[in-house]
Amino acid sequence: MRSFWIGIIAFGWCFTCLGQGILTLPELNFDRRGDEAYMDSLLSLGRVHQQLSKRLPRTLRNDTLRLEGLRFMSLVFKQMRGTQRDSSFLYAKVLEERALTYHNILYAVRGMMLQEHYVRTVKGDYPKALQINQRASELCAKLPPESSPRWQVQMNMGDIYLLLKEYNNALTNYQLSLKLLGNNTSLTAKNRKLLTSQAITQMGEVYEIQEQYELARKQYETSRQMAVEAHSQINIGYANERLGDFSVSRREPQQAITYFENALAVWTQLHDKLGQASVWARLAECYTLTNQPTLAIDFGEKALVVAREAGYRRIRQMATLALYRAYRLANQPVQALAMYEDYSTLRDSINTLKRLEELSAVQKKYDINQVRTKADKDRLIQQQQLINVRRQAEVDRLKAEAEHEQLAGEARMSQLQQRIETERLRADSQRSQLEHQVNIDKLNHDIEQEHLMRVILVGGLAMLLVFLAVYYRKNRLIDRQKREIEVLNQGLEDKVLARTIELKLANDQLRAKNREIEEALLRGQTLERKRMAADLHDSLGGLLSAIKMSLSALNPTHMADREQQIYHNLLNMTKEAFAEIRYLSHNLQPDELEKQGLSEALTRLVTKLNLSQKTTFHLDIAALPRLGKTAEFNLYSICIELCSNIIRHSEATEADILFRRFNNELNMIVKDNGCGMNPADATGMGLRNIQARMDLIKGRYEVHSGAGEGTTFIFILPVSSNLATGDGMLHNS
Repeated sequence: MRSFWIGIIAFGWCFTCLGQGILTLPELNFDRRGDEAYMDSLLSLGRVHQQLSKRLPRTLRNDTLRLEGLRFMSLVFKQMRGTQRDSSFLYAKVLEERALTYHNILYAVRGMMLQEHYVRTVKGDYPKALQINQRASELCAKLPPESSPRWQVQMNMGDIYLLLKEYNNALTNYQLSLKLLGNNTSLTAKNRKLLTSQAITQMGEVYEIQEQYELARKQYETSRQMAVEAHSQINIGYANERLGDFSVSRREPQQAITYFENALAVWTQLHDKLGQASVWARLAECYTLTNQPTLAIDFGEKALVVAREAGYRRIRQMATLALYRAYRLANQPVQALAMYEDYSTLRDSINTLKRLEELSAVQKKYDINQVRTKADKDRLIQQQQLINVRRQAEVDRLKAEAEHEQLAGEARMSQLQQRIETERLRADSQRSQLEHQVNIDKLNHDIEQEHLMRVILVGGLAMLLVFLAVYYRKNRLIDRQKREIEVLNQGLEDKVLARTIELKLANDQLRAKNREIEEALLRGQTLERKRMAADLHDSLGGLLSAIKMSLSALNPTHMADREQQIYHNLLNMTKEAFAEIRYLSHNLQPDELEKQGLSEALTRLVTKLNLSQKTTFHLDIAALPRLGKTAEFNLYSICIELCSNIIRHSEATEADILFRRFNNELNMIVKDNGCGMNPADATGMGLRNIQARMDLIKGRYEVHSGAGEGTTFIFILPVSSNLATGDGMLHNS
């Protein structure tokens, strides 16, 4: 009969989906996972969905439908008990493989998370679970934050760290999971609230282990309230049980009874025999602690019957121990002895299993550490490979530039050779024309000689002499032209060389002029700051001194109380204004910066700031070399600007000024733990001044901040390679 109704439900669902042209699976109701008919109907719907989606053509939407069907089947089998849970792993494995084939990273990660849950909770294979989490974490980096399941990876890592007793790491991962859950928009509001409740419960367990009992109680109560708001009966039941166990551990049995009774009502409503037996055993213990043996025996016997029938060894141990104490309290030694013997047998068996589990846990911890070590090693190898690739790319870039310069030189040389060859061909052409003309003249002469030989022999001889003279002259003219061409070629090469020398000299003069301009600008800024410091100290400082002397001349004894208070306030404000003027006038251009360098100037600045401000500044200048005057002046000005902003706006208690060296870059880091800011709003005049100063010394900077997370400025300056020898100066290109 049940199969008939399941078939009817599946047929009705298929008819509805075909009528609407879509294949939509229902959302799983976790409160009904103990209802076999309901779970069987879900499996039937999932199989029908797979058959229908398999017939659809390959499109992005249809591929997603197929993946969703596999995920649905894995989720349904995950909620079942016994060997049926193995099917959850099989479907999850197929889901991952199919998603990678479809290039769907989101469903691939979802398949991995279902596999990880099975491997960790059913098989207890924590090293393999850790490997799955690491692979899933790498894929999550390719997904947008609003849909990434990274929160689940962090929650799983928290559970693994909890097993390894690395409680601080576990707490960090649970907190990160909560943050990621808050940014995820792909989950329904109910599921997000339930998952948040689960993470809060896990944090409560960590606090309880660390003996932070008030924090643990607060976490458990918050988790229970969120389960109530989400209307999840099963989560309410678990939350009440957890609060009851916590109350028992804190010797509050009466309060524990209230929580356990609420949990019992939930399990009774859901027809969950395992949940009922677990709560009955705990109630038996509580009623024994409150000196109510009759109720304790009643609940203990009911729990024992269910535990024996279903083979729940842990619940049976709890029930026999509670019955032993209850029978002793009721003065029934025979029954108490029987329960104690049963409890001792179970205890020895469970202790043996526990010792085996502890040995297994040690091995698992070793295996997990091996996996983590291997992962760290692979990550370092990848980082080194990335560094090598970057270095090779830089070498290739420099090589390409050198080849480009070489090709340009060869092109210029080719042009010169082409011009020389053109002149040579022109000369050859002229010589060929002359020779051709000579041949013509010779032929004419021969003809005339034949005609005139008989008439004028002397004239013929004279013409021959003239011809020879002309021929000799022409040859000399040709030789002279060749020499002139060679002289012209040599002159052309000399002109090219001279022009090259002139351009190089002009470039050197331009660089020298730029350096002179920078030095003049620095001297001008230095003189201007000294003038401003002197004006502040002399004019405004003198005016404040005169105000103070005028106030001191007044006799406050003849004033009213209110006037005396105003008088003393004016004196104090005058002192503070005078101190501020001295501080500003010194910091505009400290002598230490010009004489002893940036290190000494910053040390004196931090010392002064820590004397009178509520913010404590820390300075680390171990990696700071002596830089050029321009660089030191601008870096000191930037520090003054940022320290002023921290004191006035950040509400920070701690601030750091750090210097770090990375390859050919020097980093100056200024950070605080204040209220933070939005980097997109960083458009004030102070930040524009900072950008201008960084442009002047050919550097750049980054801002990292968020509400309540403090603010970090990172200034990156290129430095020459001889910085390691203590002779570092900024590049001046």
